[in-house]
Amino acid sequence: MESDLAHRARTLAEHGAAGLFTAISDRLTWDEGILAVLRNRPRPDAVSDIPINGRRLLFTPSCFVDGVSTTISPHAPPHVVHTARGLVVLAENAAPTVPRSLERLLGRPRARLLALLAEPATTTELAQRLGVTPPAVNQHLAVLTTAGLVDRTRYGRHVHYRHTPLGAALHTGSWPLAPSAARTSSSVDPPADSP
Repeated sequence: MESDLAHRARTLAEHGAAGLFTAISDRLTWDEGILAVLRNRPRPDAVSDIPINGRRLLFTPSCFVDGVSTTISPHAPPHVVHTARGLVVLAENAAPTVPRSLERLLGRPRARLLALLAEPATTTELAQRLGVTPPAVNQHLAVLTTAGLVDRTRYGRHVHYRHTPLGAALHTGSWPLAPSAARTSSSVDPPADSP
C-alpha cells in the first residue's frame, strides 16, 4: 500500500490531478475542478452532481476491488476505492531477475537491490524480500545512493528508496550506447601513423 501511495503522490506531483485520476482508472476524469465518475451500471435518469464544497476527498487503494468503487453522497465525505498497484508482489517471494552483466559490475547483493527498486520500498521491505538484515541492506543502499543509482524520499517516518533513471537504465540495459556498439567502436584499428 505504501508503494501505491508513493506512486500516486509522484503522479500527482508530475502530472496534476487530471493525470492522477486517469492513471487510477479510465472511469475517472478531472476537468476544471470537476471529478467525473463513469458508472458501469445503467445511469440514473438525472446526472447527479454532488458538490464537495471543501469536504475532503478520500482515495483508498485496495486489494479487493477490481477497478474503481465509489461512495459519493451529499451527507458523507466522498470516497473512491481503487485497485492497488503491485498486487502481484503480494504472493511473490522469488528473487528478482538480474542480468549477469549487472551482477558482475555491482556484485550480486547490489544488483538484486537495484532490480527490486523499480517500485519504491523501505529498508525493512527490502531486507524481508532478500532474506537479509536491514543493516546489510542499508550498507548497500548507501553505496548505490552515492553512485547516483538510487534515490530516497521520506514519507512520514519511513524512507522509501527507488532507482534513479540511471539506475533503471543500468538495470534494464537501456543506456544510450549499447555494449555491442561500444565494443565495435573501440575495436577500430588506429590510423597507420599513430604510435
